Amino acid sequence: MTLTAFEARFFDGKTAKPHQVSVELHAGRLRISMSGESCSSDWLYKEIVVLQQSVPPQPATLTSLKNRDMRLYVEPEHWSSLKTELPKTAFPALTLSTRWRSLAGYAGLSVIFVLAAVAAGPRLFERASELIPHSTEIQIGKMALDSSINHPVCTAPQGKAALDKLVYMLKQGVTRDIPFNVRVVSDDETLNALAAPGGHLVIFSGILKKADSAEEVAGVLAHEMAHIEMNHPMKSLMRNLGVTLTLHMMFGDAGVLSNTAHFAGLIHQLHYSREDELEADKIGHALLEKANIDPSGLTLFFERIQQEGAKNNNHAYSKWSSLNEYFSTHPHTEHRVNTLKSNATASKNYQQALNDSEWQALKDICSEQTD
Repeated sequence: MTLTAFEARFFDGKTAKPHQVSVELHAGRLRISMSGESCSSDWLYKEIVVLQQSVPPQPATLTSLKNRDMRLYVEPEHWSSLKTELPKTAFPALTLSTRWRSLAGYAGLSVIFVLAAVAAGPRLFERASELIPHSTEIQIGKMALDSSINHPVCTAPQGKAALDKLVYMLKQGVTRDIPFNVRVVSDDETLNALAAPGGHLVIFSGILKKADSAEEVAGVLAHEMAHIEMNHPMKSLMRNLGVTLTLHMMFGDAGVLSNTAHFAGLIHQLHYSREDELEADKIGHALLEKANIDPSGLTLFFERIQQEGAKNNNHAYSKWSSLNEYFSTHPHTEHRVNTLKSNATASKNYQQALNDSEWQALKDICSEQTD
C-alpha cells in the first residue's frame, strides 16, 4: 500500500502532556513517532478502539487494547484515510442500559435529537447542557480530570489555605449554586489552568512559577471560575461527546457515567470560542471587582506570557510547548488584553489579594504532594 503519513496529537497514558506525533499507515498497523525522538510504537489495526469518530471540527479519538489510557486524536482531514483501514471491531456499539431499553420513546427521541442537532448545530448542545443535573455534572468533571490529569496534587497546608482564601473571596460573586473544587498540580513546565464541569478547576504549578503576584494568580483563577459560572466546560464537553452520550447524561445513565473511557483525555479537547473567552474575561473581571482584588493582574499575566512567547520565538519551541499550550486553550489573547485594558477602573484602592506570607505559602504549595 502507498504510505500515508500525517500529524496528530497523542497522550501516552503516563502524563497529562499532549505530544505532537507523526502517524504512518502501514499494512495491518499504524506507527506513532514522537517529534524529536527516535523511538516509535506500532498499533495493530485489530487492537484499535474508536472512542469517538470525527465530527468536524472535532478530531477522532482512538485508544489501543494494549493500553486503554493512551489516546490518539486524529484531525478530520486525516480521519477518512485511517478509518478505511480499521476493522469493524474498532467501532464498538454503545449498548443501552435495561432502563433505557424499557423506555418505548427512546428511538423516537434519538431520531428527533439527531435531526435537531443537524439543524441547530452546537446551539442545541449548549441548550441541552442546562438539562444536565448538577450531581451528574460534578461526577463527569471529576471523572474527566481523574482520567486526564496524572500529576501529583500539591497539598502543603499553608499553601492550600491561601488558595482556599482566594477561591472564597472570588466565589462571592458567583451566582451558580455549585461547589468549587480547586487543586494545584505539580508541573512547573506547563503554563496552564483548566476548568472542568461541576466546579472542578486545575492550576498547573507553572502558573505559580511564572506569576509575580497573588493578583495575577487571582486573575487566572477568576477567569476559570467565570468559565464555570457560564457553564462553558459542560457545553464544550457535550459538543465533543456527541448525541448518544448527551442523551445518556441528560437522563443520568449510570452505566455510561461509570465508564471513564468516554471521558479520558477530553479535558484537553475543551476549546472555547472567542465569545466564550471574552465573556469569561468580563465575568472574571466582575468577580475580581466584587472581591475588591485588582483586575489588572490578569492583564499583567497575559502580557507576561506574550512577552515570553516573543522572546522564545526564535527558539525550538514545538507546537505543544508550555506557552502554546496555554494559548491553544485560551485563544485570542492579544485582543482580550486590549479589551481588559479598556475596561480597567482607574484610581481605585484595592485590597491586597494575599499578604506576603500567604503569597509565599501559595508559591510553595508543592512542597508537599500526594499522588
